[in-house]
Amino acid sequence: MKVTADMKIKDVLKINEQMIEAFCWLAPQFERLRHPRLRRLMAGRVSVRQAARIADIPLAEALYLLNLAAGVDEKQLASELEHLRPENFECISSNPPQKPRELLGLTDDDPRVHFVDVTLQAERNEDPQPAILRETTKLHDADEVLLVRHPFNPIPLRDLLATCGFASWAEERQPFDWYIYFYRPIARAGAAARPVAMIASVRAMAMGA
Repeated sequence: MKVTADMKIKDVLKINEQMIEAFCWLAPQFERLRHPRLRRLMAGRVSVRQAARIADIPLAEALYLLNLAAGVDEKQLASELEHLRPENFECISSNPPQKPRELLGLTDDDPRVHFVDVTLQAERNEDPQPAILRETTKLHDADEVLLVRHPFNPIPLRDLLATCGFASWAEERQPFDWYIYFYRPIARAGAAARPVAMIASVRAMAMGA
């Protein structure tokens, strides 16, 4: 089976027993796949494209390694690399080029900041996402911000909340000690309204966890 960018990790892991080792080689964050409970949760949420962003490597590199582990012929892979778009050979930043103006001057103890630390849950190999989603339901005012402390950059969560109108900014203050801000961008010309159905879906996930 060929590994593609939009495959979920759970489908990649079905190929053979070596695929977990390949993901762990990509980035230490994927060591969590060795734990059955986290593997069930994480593998169904994360695509190969997102995995490359978590590992902070180009998508082409991730696909090449994973397909080698899947048993695809190396010469075939090398030939296919020649036809990939240039952006597949670049690391995709999840942050804007500059820190957003909505966050400038904002301190961690600002009353507008809702702080959630999920590092202990991650250390216990528990799913941190429900606690984070529950806190998003408490962001009632437009200038309120959710600040999440996380052991790695949670790309799938950032992508999920982006569909609800939350922009995000992440910084690694210490190795494997990430602080991710979720905020509502200041209204700009042509800005689209937040999709109500998706927000309701996220709230249902949070309350039902």
